[in-house]
Amino acid sequence: MYYHNYLMEYLLIFFSMAIHETAHIVAAAVQKRILVSVRITALGLNAVIKEKHDVDANRFLINISGPCANILMFFICIIIKTYYFNAGYNMRFFIYANICLALFNMLPILPLDGGRILKDVLVSKMGLVRGCKYTRRLSLIFSALLLVLGIFQYIISKYNFSILLIAGYMLYFQKSDRPEEILMNIRNLLFKRSRFLKKGVYPGRELVVLESTRLGELIKSMDFDRFHIIYVVNENMRVVRVFTEQEIIDYIMKYNADISFRDLMETVD
Repeated sequence: MYYHNYLMEYLLIFFSMAIHETAHIVAAAVQKRILVSVRITALGLNAVIKEKHDVDANRFLINISGPCANILMFFICIIIKTYYFNAGYNMRFFIYANICLALFNMLPILPLDGGRILKDVLVSKMGLVRGCKYTRRLSLIFSALLLVLGIFQYIISKYNFSILLIAGYMLYFQKSDRPEEILMNIRNLLFKRSRFLKKGVYPGRELVVLESTRLGELIKSMDFDRFHIIYVVNENMRVVRVFTEQEIIDYIMKYNADISFRDLMETVD
């Protein structure tokens, strides 16, 4: 009976996550986005949605749809519990799971929905460089606060360290996902442009990338004292497009550093 209750709780949590991710998928599909895959991560299920940069999709609606679906399910279950029958433990746990999942995902921490919304807002107000910089700083601060909360939870309960594990993953994510490296490279490349215009002559360098390479990965390989010509090749090692360094910077500013050259070429052609 003891293990049966635990199994039922895990199933109810999984169902709540499925509702959350399904809402993201539906909101994306309405805006002509494509579902790539659904992954299991340390934070649960994660729907990977392909961005179509030629479509002016509302990212806020996509990000907020998951928490809203859990809140809607919370109120539906409350109404059912109140007016139709006396709910048992499983119904009460399902209600609790949905509201907790909604509130947790609204925390202003990347990669949660709240962190993504915060990033989009700050980027729109401050620009790409400052927006990403302050989003990561706030994510680190709230991850640290979550870590403190997890320590208190463990001390009080003597065994429950779930929040501690989640906070540790959040801090690891902030460390491993370093947008500043890309942004700093872009800033240095922009400074180089002014030096180039003053000199009139500048040393060059050629780079060859596969179509599947993301623009952010290319930026990391660029030098600060060379002007770059980028050759894009397909799987047959044939050149399909040539870009200049400035074009790459312009496209990162217009779209984002995560777009691949294949998607970029489909968008601009």
